[in-house]
Amino acid sequence: MKKRSVVVPTRKTIKFRCQASGNPVPSLRWYKNGKEFRKDQRIGGFKIRDHVWTLIMESVVLSDEGNYTCVVDNEYGSLKHTYQLYVVEDCPHRPVLQAGLPANQTAVVGSNVEFVCRVFSHPQPHIQWLKHITVNGSWVRPDGHPYVRVLKTSGLNTMDKETDVLTLRNVMLEDSGKYTCLAANSIGFSYHSAWLTVIDSTFKILI
Repeated sequence: MKKRSVVVPTRKTIKFRCQASGNPVPSLRWYKNGKEFRKDQRIGGFKIRDHVWTLIMESVVLSDEGNYTCVVDNEYGSLKHTYQLYVVEDCPHRPVLQAGLPANQTAVVGSNVEFVCRVFSHPQPHIQWLKHITVNGSWVRPDGHPYVRVLKTSGLNTMDKETDVLTLRNVMLEDSGKYTCLAANSIGFSYHSAWLTVIDSTFKILI
């Protein structure tokens, strides 16, 4: 299973769910950074809701950052999943973008593509989606910054955990390239980039 990154401000409640089923009913254990997670390791402890396979931590602090892994197993085998938790101070800070987003994609000519960018920011950020382009054969301007075309500009109410999405419809081969999600506020800016590869539907692999 892929690691999932979560960004929350201090003093918030975080819930990690690891739902599973099996016969016999599997047991559930939680680990933090590879070691068994015990209630005495955290001020305020935590709650386990076995019937919904959920770990609950209230009023998170910076020291709660880390990797949280659930392991479910019975006599026939086991499964595990890891959440990566980032905690940021609940005060003005530059935007924080969720790791791994937007993600690289491959699409067939004529299909639709969605790039997702999740942002946490205080104050509220300004979001831009950019496509990197060339001018006179160069990707970079004389000042060292890349040549880009603005595809979408939007605001984002990150406190409600909304998601900003760039949708490309009926993509063509020329839509291949590098796309960037740029988030900025009065404190600073952050950005993540991803690549889109568009292939012809008639493409065949020769063996």
